[in-house]
Amino acid sequence: MAVTHCICSSVSFVELKNIADEHKIKTIEELRRIKPFGLSCKLCVPYVRQMLRDGRTAFDTPIIE
Repeated sequence: MAVTHCICSSVSFVELKNIADEHKIKTIEELRRIKPFGLSCKLCVPYVRQMLRDGRTAFDTPIIE
């Protein structure tokens, strides 16, 4: 089962990527100013960081930082 969204904020990585692309966002902090996510458990943060690097919106393997 792929990781595709922030559970605690109910926002998909596709939605976050669309926002990032539209606003030419490169960092978690910039993205959070427009669309809050990962504020509770923060488990999605490494995935969103990777999404900002390479554009992927679904992850089949864990990302550990």
